[in-house]
Amino acid sequence: MGGSASTPPKPTLSEHSKKIVEEVKEHAVVLYTKDGCGYCVKAKNELYEDGIHYTEKNLNTVSKVIPNPQEYIQGLMDLTRQRTVPQIFICGKFVGGYTELNALRPNLAKILETCSVDNGETLRREYASKI
Repeated sequence: MGGSASTPPKPTLSEHSKKIVEEVKEHAVVLYTKDGCGYCVKAKNELYEDGIHYTEKNLNTVSKVIPNPQEYIQGLMDLTRQRTVPQIFICGKFVGGYTELNALRPNLAKILETCSVDNGETLRREYASKI
């Protein structure tokens, strides 16, 4: 019969997920964190030690300043399929949490240079299997 395989449709993103997609495109490194999270502190310390600028989105603070904070947090979880923090985006793509950041650390400066030159396309290709 028909020899073409169909690909499943991409899920529709919620408005909150779309907002997060736009947020992470605005900065090379974005960390979603919560107060009292030891791995969040470790991730921020490593980035600081390596001289890498990052933008932090503290979910405790976000919960106080936006309407429907639970929907915003759900939008983040829908994008990443993760329930824990930190959730780290590099060049607009989700890379994981502290463990994944630590694994990328030796090459992170080079990844960020590449990202700034080609808007993250190389990162998307090289780390697509992890993302």
